[in-house]
Amino acid sequence: MSSRTELRSILASYLARHPAESARLTLVKTALAAAHAAPGPAPVTCSALVVDRSGRFLHVPNSPTGSGLPGTRPEDGDRSPLATALRAVHEQTGIGPGDLCLTPHYLRAPIDITPGPGTAGEPIADLRFAFYLAHTPHTEAPWRPTAELGSKAAALDGQAVPLNASALIHNSCGEYLLHLRDMRDGIWAPGCWALLGGGYEPGDLTPEDTIRRELREEAGIVPEQLETFLDEEIRDADGLTMPVRIFSALWEGDPARLPLTEGVMLAWFPPATVPRLRLGGETLDLVQRHASIDPLVRTNSRSR
Repeated sequence: MSSRTELRSILASYLARHPAESARLTLVKTALAAAHAAPGPAPVTCSALVVDRSGRFLHVPNSPTGSGLPGTRPEDGDRSPLATALRAVHEQTGIGPGDLCLTPHYLRAPIDITPGPGTAGEPIADLRFAFYLAHTPHTEAPWRPTAELGSKAAALDGQAVPLNASALIHNSCGEYLLHLRDMRDGIWAPGCWALLGGGYEPGDLTPEDTIRRELREEAGIVPEQLETFLDEEIRDADGLTMPVRIFSALWEGDPARLPLTEGVMLAWFPPATVPRLRLGGETLDLVQRHASIDPLVRTNSRSR
């Protein structure tokens, strides 16, 4: 269930990006400040702007929010406003989270916050989140041109791109550098060994920008050369599809000397040892696939 504190944080971040909308959302700010201690579900609705590869949006003629978009009010089982919007898409169109992915423009932030009636128990605002199609789903709901929704929506082209990047870092001994992740809620693969990497941030122009920034920030690694190995998909905590670009890089160094800023530790492992570890996601498959085709790894792994 969305808390008032979370909603105030979302609103503050939104207004930092769109300061010209402050006056339009004055009543929303006032209502959230007054209702911060009120019990029950947050007084908002959450909608989903789902854009396909042709630049059309998913239209729900009888939307409960009146916006023409799939939308509904938060319930106790919803972990966030974005999760509420995803639930609405599934309930009202049959499209599940696995058929959707985030946009690079907005990620988990709302594309728009629209004031609501805010009287007699009515919602004070509608939070609208943008999604692209990761796969082509079956739905009876119609699609309409995004230009009908204004400039923000019209700027979304519907082309899904890798928003996460990871690196298969290996050395001349045929070993792979793996990252032991923190054991705590809210992170992907807690307590597991995985590849170094992370998510897109504003300012990253390409997936290579993302992985170079992540390697530098997480562990102080600056590889001379990165090669694209493959693109894959994972599911995030909300069930959304997350396109990931996997890079490979040759790096020689002592992980114990690295300035690790996230996770527990880094260590080298030969491919034969990797299956014995508790691994996150597709780490084992990626290591084995890379080890089977990389001449340097194949030669030096056999010689150990």
